[in-house]
Amino acid sequence: MALIFVAHDTPEPSLYGAMAAILAAQKDLPLAHLPVSWDTARYPDACQHVVGEGQRVTSGLLWAERLILQSAGKVMKLEELLKTYGTGDVVIPLGPMQIIQFTQIARQVRENAFDYELITVERENQGYMFRRHGLTDEAAGCWWRDRYGRWINHDTPPQTTTSLRIALVGAQSEQCTTYPATLAALGDAADALSVSLDMVYAAPQVLEDHLHEVMENVDGILLPGGSAMCNVTGQICAAHYALNRHIPILGLCLGMQTMTTAIVQNMMGSAKANLAEADPDADADIKTFVPLTNTPTLPVHRLGDHRMHSRPGSRLHEILGDEFIVRYNHRFHLAPELKPDLENHGLLISGTDATGKIADGIEFTRHPFYLGVQGHPELSSLPVKPHPLLIAFLKAASAQHG
Repeated sequence: MALIFVAHDTPEPSLYGAMAAILAAQKDLPLAHLPVSWDTARYPDACQHVVGEGQRVTSGLLWAERLILQSAGKVMKLEELLKTYGTGDVVIPLGPMQIIQFTQIARQVRENAFDYELITVERENQGYMFRRHGLTDEAAGCWWRDRYGRWINHDTPPQTTTSLRIALVGAQSEQCTTYPATLAALGDAADALSVSLDMVYAAPQVLEDHLHEVMENVDGILLPGGSAMCNVTGQICAAHYALNRHIPILGLCLGMQTMTTAIVQNMMGSAKANLAEADPDADADIKTFVPLTNTPTLPVHRLGDHRMHSRPGSRLHEILGDEFIVRYNHRFHLAPELKPDLENHGLLISGTDATGKIADGIEFTRHPFYLGVQGHPELSSLPVKPHPLLIAFLKAASAQHG
């Protein structure tokens, strides 16, 4: 067995494992990963990539699934990794802290009588290259990220087609350096439709005071997921903007929760309605999303791939069919007592889990495209197979563009 360590000394979680995945794809080898830590105060969504088996890992391991076309798998300590891969070769990314600890890692590998190779990732003028034994590996090529954050090693022809102005409600640094999946999935869908996206990165905190300036002339709005509750108010503002102007909007996980909350606020005539996670002190009757554990038999934390059931006649059913595998990462769900009034108000619960208790998809019937899902379709998108929800969203934005 030979362990091929790929050391990339960068603080960006979105880069972790990317070049290692490229090398694994080139060599047709599996990729495994060790425990790694990040500055979550600076990068709150550093470990929000979810593997299908149901574990959160570093967000940059998205690239393993997109490039090797296999699950990034769970985090393994070195002892478990050695036992799991036996005599086969395996590629292992190293983050900044692991690089500092590499002397100890190498000693443990040698003590177990395994061979290893250390390859470093170096920044070149155009992108990133591998360096072996102090020499640049020209044969492996130079790699860089395209405008959607996806890894390429060749120039792509300029887009000369329709350009859509899409607002992604999140700071650009967060979408590019911490959680790259949403932007990459948008790029996949744009390529499939031969459209170019003029991205507007709308920081949620800015929207609270400058909503109209930032959102002017957008063709579509995407509300992404995320763990930072400071983004909730800005996302709700964006959802109201889309409602009032009939702009196509898609919500993913937290995004579905905030766009549903905007509907609840309209229905109740109260801006106090809010997520229990974002406002734990809110009155019980205006908490829109509550812990899963408030409902008997539901889990504490829903993670990994699960089957979503679509409601016949809904837009979601039209897009995804009767059933569709979606990846989840959430601990809150739509408050059950709100469902009857919301349905009467025009909010269709168009997707549920197998029990029917969890609202997995919503759409507002008095809007051209107001759709949200509790899961993360962006994690299942591939360049050769864009996710149907992202395709449908951009088609709706194209219709809005005229």
